[in-house]
Amino acid sequence: MQKRLVPLIAAAAVLLSVSGAGAMPLGTSTKQHAQASGSVTIAVGTDPGSLDPQLTILASARFVDSFAYDSLVNLTGPGKIASGLAQSWKVVSPKRVEFTLHQGITCSDGSKMTASVVKKNLEFVGNPANKSPLLGVFMPLGATVTADDKARTVVVTTTRPNPFMIQGLASVQLVCSAGLSDRSKLSRGAVGSGPYTLTSVVPGDHYTFQVRKGYKWGPGGATTSPSGLPAKVTIKVVSNESTAANLLLTGGVNLATFAGPDRKRLDKAKGLFRKVMAGQPGELFFNENPGHPAASATVRRALVQALNTKQIGTVVTGGLGVPVTQLSLQSFTPCAGDSVTGNLPAFNPGAARSALNGVTVKLLYPTDGGSTWIPAAELAQQQLSAAGAKVTLDGQSTAALQGKLFGTGDWDVVLIAIGVANPSQITGFLSGPASPKGTNFGNVDNAVYKAAVSRAQRRVGTQGCKYWLDAERALFKAADLAPMAVFTNASYGKGVSFALGVQGPVPTSLRLT
Repeated sequence: MQKRLVPLIAAAAVLLSVSGAGAMPLGTSTKQHAQASGSVTIAVGTDPGSLDPQLTILASARFVDSFAYDSLVNLTGPGKIASGLAQSWKVVSPKRVEFTLHQGITCSDGSKMTASVVKKNLEFVGNPANKSPLLGVFMPLGATVTADDKARTVVVTTTRPNPFMIQGLASVQLVCSAGLSDRSKLSRGAVGSGPYTLTSVVPGDHYTFQVRKGYKWGPGGATTSPSGLPAKVTIKVVSNESTAANLLLTGGVNLATFAGPDRKRLDKAKGLFRKVMAGQPGELFFNENPGHPAASATVRRALVQALNTKQIGTVVTGGLGVPVTQLSLQSFTPCAGDSVTGNLPAFNPGAARSALNGVTVKLLYPTDGGSTWIPAAELAQQQLSAAGAKVTLDGQSTAALQGKLFGTGDWDVVLIAIGVANPSQITGFLSGPASPKGTNFGNVDNAVYKAAVSRAQRRVGTQGCKYWLDAERALFKAADLAPMAVFTNASYGKGVSFALGVQGPVPTSLRLT
């Protein structure tokens, strides 16, 4: 279970999930030429490791893979979906969706991407024996897939309602036949239908792509023929944000994304293309398993009352965050609305003192998510201590932190950031079997939440949004978790402009300036 959740529970802004607000259109430019030219270098903060798009969910890997692979459809903004390999799609019911593919889709090796190949992809991800981390997050559990090559149709059916099935499948990157037959080709290579071909891999340093001619099934019908699209893209691993900022300013890289204080000096620089976007919401979760303080609803409420979550949110985001309005990524959620305001126990350390006096609390937090997490944890410790609790700080790497959440259970309060594209994707963390048997790491058992989720799941897409937001309100009222602030990222381009999608800068939107 731990492996599945590595990408979703991330420190600071590991995901390049960003806002499409104000972004450039994802389709083709009206100005065309016969062949792309020029090159750009893009910085990523961590090495992607394995590039197999169906056996990783690490944000940097998914971004790198977005140059080589396509998905059936694309998320482009709050509640917005654009075409991908599928030229059209239909939600028949909460248990059935249908896709019709574009004609003439080809892969980087010259083979065809047919409905049958798509079917094999989804069946691989859907088979628990393959241990794909996409299963249960993007690919529905227990789904059945049928395909008709002549009609170019793919149908996905589930036994249980899945109201946001289209949005989930939009995040499944699809592999071509040669890669499905021999997945060893995918770890350090790529066999996809995407706009670029992977030509060079130097792990830990860089990944180089060359544009494909004739590509015309990108997001919203994007092609590789517009003037200004770079012919060559190099993705360079730069782990330090200050180093990436220096390289950007001196021309060593053309595009990079930042979450930390280097944004202040970049904002003052002239000639940079800039987009700021909302990312993951940061949250405090509580361990409600027997033997832990938060198993008591009274203590749990007091913990929230003792914490000035707005102040902690300001610290953890370096003053660059925005208020949390719901648990889904505000940049891509299909549900508009605010489930937070007025539903959280108000900051009142005096009222919390009687319940927390002498209570021992172990506060877990990530140490590898940026410099702001340590002072945020220390501030939370001070506030809880002021209300009478005895607090021990436990800083861990993200990997070790997950080992405690989904394995040992040796924690009481945890500061983390979880990013999901729609409210149904977070239900496994907030209901069902507790860890290590399930993914409900806090052992949340909120009857009002579960009842509202049940109502929401019987409705297609946005028709259930009222109930999804009601479900989240129930969590906040019961102090099952407390929001801090939404992390924001800023992407800067030097000599290049771009649009942003759920993986980060969209490959077909890159334009040399």
